[in-house]
Amino acid sequence: MEIDAKLISSVDSFEKDMIRSLGDMVRIPSISPESGGEGEYDRGEFLVSLLKENGLTGINRFDAPDRKAKHGIRPNIVASIGKGKKSLWVISHMDTVPVGDRKLWNHDPFEPVVRNGKLYGRGSEDNGQSLIASLYAARAVVDCGLAPAVKIAFVSDEELGSAKGITYMADRNAFSKGDEFIVPDSGNEKGDEIEIAEKSSLWARVRTTGRQTHASRPSSGINAGLAASRYMTFTTDYLYSKYGATDALFDPVPHSTFEPTKRLSNVENVNTIPGTDEFYFDCRILPTFRISDVLSDMKRLAGIFGEKTGAEIKVDVFKKSIAAEPTPRDAGIALKTHDAVRRLRGVVPHFVGIGGGTCANIVRMRGFPAAVWSTECGMAHQPNEFSLIGNLIADARVMASIFSST
Repeated sequence: MEIDAKLISSVDSFEKDMIRSLGDMVRIPSISPESGGEGEYDRGEFLVSLLKENGLTGINRFDAPDRKAKHGIRPNIVASIGKGKKSLWVISHMDTVPVGDRKLWNHDPFEPVVRNGKLYGRGSEDNGQSLIASLYAARAVVDCGLAPAVKIAFVSDEELGSAKGITYMADRNAFSKGDEFIVPDSGNEKGDEIEIAEKSSLWARVRTTGRQTHASRPSSGINAGLAASRYMTFTTDYLYSKYGATDALFDPVPHSTFEPTKRLSNVENVNTIPGTDEFYFDCRILPTFRISDVLSDMKRLAGIFGEKTGAEIKVDVFKKSIAAEPTPRDAGIALKTHDAVRRLRGVVPHFVGIGGGTCANIVRMRGFPAAVWSTECGMAHQPNEFSLIGNLIADARVMASIFSST
């Protein structure tokens, strides 16, 4: 198609600018206050300037209040290209997870390094690659004289549930009937997966109270760590067994998952039996099962193990997200994405479900169709995270083509 050739040429001409912009953004930490950062304010200000620098001036903001964040806000930024009764939205997120153990990094996580076709830095792939790709795809469309009804949004708080991000926007009627969404926040190395469904997620907190004592006199106390560990191992096996059904749409993890993850420090010395313990489960649950049933089982087992051990075991919800109805395979955005990927990436994409949560589930819950697509190397949340520059350019080409068909 002639317009695709023009868009590709335009996108390709921005390669150096895209690399520079991604690197400049990586230099700006954007970690949520709940994870020890200041939030997305500085990165948001940088992106507003970058939008204007690239001629994208139709900018609106939805700043969510958060007293823990820098200047008390969590920014959500929207740039519009054309106008219409319904719009295509592209949603990418500004926030990143913390760096983790810095000793595992080969360089400063916030000082971008370009080497062997890769740009290294925290947030470079998750979700910086897609954010920058969407911005320059929009510029390419404008430079080619097109004005489709497209809105590119850079949102906050995605890594910790989106209450200050896309949920805040949705609650303030940012979206209109007939809108559709592409969320470039999941994918694989071939770029041939289009996500149309997500599992429910439950982050459960387990707090155990026993009685602290000297380790040489265990009978005078109740070991909260031991009680919690017994509960943890039995409950993990129980949940995997009871909720063991599979759904091929979610291949390569076609079943629900129930994994103990974060555990808090209890005592500082070796010769003290802990009186308290706290750990978390990360559960990704197929849509055929209810979160309430899983939680009920966890609480029932907590009661049983509390009686067995003498400890008090309490289970509550830290965060949860209920799976929305999948986007139909024949929805407009699903077909547009499928066609553009097939033509511009030279692969035949297939529709999948995933266990990770994205902004797509939030808009699906409100009745909007959403497709999740990007080309990724699976570096999200890892040390030495990188974006493959070839993917940055190739994904911008696909986005530009999708924009032009809107």
